[in-house]
Amino acid sequence: MRVNVKGVALGMKHAARAMIPRRCGCIISTASVAGLMGGLGPHAYTASKHAIVGLTKNAACELGKYGIRVNCISPFGVATSMLVNAWRKEDDDEEEEGNVSFGMPLEEEVEKTEEFVRGLANLKGATLKARDIAEAALYLASDESKYVSGHNLVVDGGITSSRNCVGFFVAISLHQASSTSN
Repeated sequence: MRVNVKGVALGMKHAARAMIPRRCGCIISTASVAGLMGGLGPHAYTASKHAIVGLTKNAACELGKYGIRVNCISPFGVATSMLVNAWRKEDDDEEEEGNVSFGMPLEEEVEKTEEFVRGLANLKGATLKARDIAEAALYLASDESKYVSGHNLVVDGGITSSRNCVGFFVAISLHQASSTSN
């Protein structure tokens, strides 16, 4: 909560201080699909991402009169080192307590993570990459989104609109079962 919520709030506060005199600007924060529906992460993480979405909307209301746009991006799981290592640690914790490497993930681990995310997505034929999140941020920072404020841009391949929590829990359970059997 201290990093996810307080860090974002302080970042918005100090960015706004610099932008208010100029009467323009754009603040973009990162939330998560966990901020849209329950069951997608641990309690504290989920609560913090819900808070970021709410903070974004409230800051947009407050700062709009100064010409400052405030938005956030809510991605689903991108096969970054952080996500792959977190899943690797979960799998290792289930098997045995041991030394877990948190370096760069192996290519096969990245592919396995991407395959899992693709399997959950309603949108077929695409793989979520970090570049997709960067492109979303670029759009929100550009003049192309000059009338977009208080928005949570969800980059999830339709997961939050097409999956319910029960379906997601089943998919996660199947993923964990297949990981431990390998």
